[in-house]
Amino acid sequence: MARVTSGLLGVKDSSTAGYTRRVKNLQSYTGLEAIDAKTAALSPLARKLRMKAGDRVAIVNSPPAYLAQLVPAPGDVHVEVKPDQSFDLVQLFINNTDELRSLGPNAIRGVKPDGLLWVCYPKGGRTRGATDLPATPWWTKRDVLGEFTGETGYKPVAFVKIDDNWTALRFKRG
Repeated sequence: MARVTSGLLGVKDSSTAGYTRRVKNLQSYTGLEAIDAKTAALSPLARKLRMKAGDRVAIVNSPPAYLAQLVPAPGDVHVEVKPDQSFDLVQLFINNTDELRSLGPNAIRGVKPDGLLWVCYPKGGRTRGATDLPATPWWTKRDVLGEFTGETGYKPVAFVKIDDNWTALRFKRG
């Protein structure tokens, strides 16, 4: 188990440290990041998604009860991305490839150059029958965002469990 130094307390604390495992070049984060002054006031889920106090965040197409899971969240949370806006973090929920095609381009363009892009899709993908989207490994083998949105240059780098129904995949420009 990794040890984490808390920025608030200045002590080593292994009880809050998580561990990671590699899956086809992706990291699955099973624990939380170290808590510091920028993340202390945020919910565990917000910290898991690497949100920080003061971040400008867009949560697009989320399930009805999702925003309540983020409380307390960063103060500047939006539920849509307009063409002239940019965000530190964009989290896009998609249920199928049609939603990825229609909502993806604006969401991707709304991410600041050094920002975070999370694409959330139904857990288990096509194998569970709830969506036409594939499970996580497929995203690592193809340029899914490029194929469905025309926005290229993003690579999947990590995934996290949002809840029992959703997986979030973090993309990085590169």
